[in-house]
Amino acid sequence: MSSPLLLIQEIDEIARKEIISLINKWKTSSYIELPSEWAEQNRYLPQGVSNYPGKINHSIAPHQIEIQDCFHPDSGIKSVTVMKSTQSLVTTTIENVIGWAIRNKLHNILYIISSKGMAKMRSSAAIDVLIDYSGLQDCMKPISTRMKRKTADNTFYKELNGGYRLMMTSYNSIADAKSFSWDFIIFDEIDEAPYELKGQGDPEKLFEVRGITSRHLKMAKIGTPTTTQGRVFKNFMDGDRRYFFCKCPLCGEFQILNTATEGRDYGLTFEVEKIDKIDQVISETVHYICEHCKDKIFEYQKQDMLAGGKWVPSHRPINPEYRSYQMSNLISPIMFYSWQRACTDWVETGYGQNITRLKAYIINIKGEPWESRSEKKSWESLKEKAENREKEFVPGGGPLLTGGADIQKNRIELQVIAWGPDMESWPIDYLYFYGETENKNAQVWKDFSMFVQSKKYDFKNIKIPITLTAVDTGYNPSKEKDGHGDNYGIKEHIVYEFVARNNTKMIACRGNDKLKDMIIKEERVRRQSPLKIRYDVAVNELKDETFIKLDYEIGSPGGIHFATWMSDEYYKGFVSEVYAEIAPGKWGWRTIFDRNEPLDTYILGRGAAERLNIPVWSNEAWQMYENKILGRI
Repeated sequence: MSSPLLLIQEIDEIARKEIISLINKWKTSSYIELPSEWAEQNRYLPQGVSNYPGKINHSIAPHQIEIQDCFHPDSGIKSVTVMKSTQSLVTTTIENVIGWAIRNKLHNILYIISSKGMAKMRSSAAIDVLIDYSGLQDCMKPISTRMKRKTADNTFYKELNGGYRLMMTSYNSIADAKSFSWDFIIFDEIDEAPYELKGQGDPEKLFEVRGITSRHLKMAKIGTPTTTQGRVFKNFMDGDRRYFFCKCPLCGEFQILNTATEGRDYGLTFEVEKIDKIDQVISETVHYICEHCKDKIFEYQKQDMLAGGKWVPSHRPINPEYRSYQMSNLISPIMFYSWQRACTDWVETGYGQNITRLKAYIINIKGEPWESRSEKKSWESLKEKAENREKEFVPGGGPLLTGGADIQKNRIELQVIAWGPDMESWPIDYLYFYGETENKNAQVWKDFSMFVQSKKYDFKNIKIPITLTAVDTGYNPSKEKDGHGDNYGIKEHIVYEFVARNNTKMIACRGNDKLKDMIIKEERVRRQSPLKIRYDVAVNELKDETFIKLDYEIGSPGGIHFATWMSDEYYKGFVSEVYAEIAPGKWGWRTIFDRNEPLDTYILGRGAAERLNIPVWSNEAWQMYENKILGRI
C-alpha cells in the first residue's frame, strides 16, 4: 500500500502533465493555414463519392489552388466568381473551403443552390461526407440536455462550435436566411437564380445584403454559363477575368488552351476515320499544337503543362476585391476529361453544324456563354450578298426541297428551300395564297394543297418535287367556339385537319421556345382530331443557327444563299427579330419589323429538313441521293 506522501506526489505529477498538455494546446500564433494546405492534410474523398477516392492531391489539379486560397482572411479578396465547364472540380474546391472554414471557426456559412431538393442532396452527398471523412465531427455543436429537443445538425441547418452556423437553402427561399447575418455566402450554379423574387427584388442582391455588416465577408459565385445575359458571365465580367495559361513543355511559352478551329493554326487537333460512314476520332492522332513553337504536345504531357501554369488577369475589375476565373474542360485532369473526349464531342456537333450540340459544347465543355449574334444583322447586308439567279432556279448543289408554310387569317405564305451537303441552303421560291382561311373548304386551302402536292422544279434537266412541307399550327383560323370565351374550347383545328388530309407531303409543326436538347420532337395531339402527331420545333435554337449562318462569307460551306429576285420586304422579314430583353430579366426573340414571315417560313422549312434527318447526311449519302433522283442507280 502506497504511503500518503507518495500518493500526493503521484497526484502532483498527473496534474503537472495535464497542465503541460493544456498549455501545448493553447494557440500561441495567429497564423491560419491556407485552405489548400488544410485540404491536402485533411480532406478525404471516400469511395462512392469520387471515382478517385483518397486525400486531396493538388498536383492533379494545381489550377484549383489559387481559387480556394482567395478565401483566406489575409487575401484581401471579397468576391470570387468561377465561370466553369462541367467536370471542372470547382465544387470540390469550394467544399475544401467550407471544411477549412469550419475547422478554423471563421464563418457563418450560407450555401444557396437552385432548389430545396438540390440543397437536400448536396447536404447529404457532399457536406455530411465532408464532415464525417475530413475530421470535422468535433466541430459540430453538441445537443445539451436542456436543449435535447433542438436539432443542432440537420439537413438544411448545422450549428458549429464557436457560435457559428451553416445553412443550405435555395434562391427562392430568402426567408430562410433573413433571421441571420452571414459572412461566407456561396452562390452555386448562380445562373439558376430567378431574375426577381415576387415582391422582394433580385435574389442575388437580397442574399448579399445578409452579409453587408460583416467586415470579413466572402462570396463565392460559381456556375456553368448559359448566355451573356446570365449572372455568372456578368459577375465574371465584373471581376479581373483570369485565364489559366499553361506552359508549353517544349518551348516554355505560356498560352490559354483552345481548339484548332475558327481559323487558328494552333490548339487541340485530331484526325478521323470513317467507320460505317460515321467519323470516328483516331485516338493516337489527338495532340495539341503549341501557339508559339507550333510543335506537337500529347496528352501525357498535359500534367506538366498544368503544373507549370499560372492564372493571369486580363482586365481591371470594377472593384479591386473582385476576382473572376474562367475554366474550360481542356485543362481538366485526364482522368476526369480527356482531350480525346473533347475531340469526340466536337465531332458529334457535326463540326459545329448541329446547333443544339454546338451550344452544349460551348457551354459545358468550353465553359463559355452562348451569344446570339442577331443584333449585328441588317437587311441591307443580306441584300449585298444576293446571287444573280432567277426565282424557282434550283442550284446544282441543292437536290432536296422542303417547304415552310405560315398560316394567317387572310392568306398562307410558303417558302421553298433547296438543301445540300453541310446544310447549305438556297431559298428558291416564295408564294402567297390569298383567301379567308377560317373556312376549311375555302379555295385557298385547295390551291395551297394542289401546289404542294404537284409543283416540281427544274434540277439538272429533271423535275424534282417538294419532299416535305412543315405547316405552322400556332394560329388556328377557326372561329367555332363552345361559348366559354375566345380562347377556350375550340372544337376543331383547321390546320390539324388540313395536314391530316395531306400527311404524305406535310407535317404539322409548332414552335417551342423551351425545347433545348433536340431540333424537332414528336408530340401526340391531345384532342379529338384526325391528326395524331404534331412536331414541336426548337425555334430559338434554329434562329440562333440561322443568324450565325448569316455571318458566313460568300461561298462558305453551310451558308444561306440569297438571290436578287427577293424583295426588300423579304430581307427585312428575314432579319425581323433580335435576341433582346423582352421583359425585366427575361430574354428572348423580339420582332423589330412588321412582318417576320420570311424568317418563320425558313425556320419551318429547316424543321422539315430536320424531320427528314438530312443534317446528318454524309457527302456520300448526298451523292447517293442525287444519283437516285437522276436515275443513275
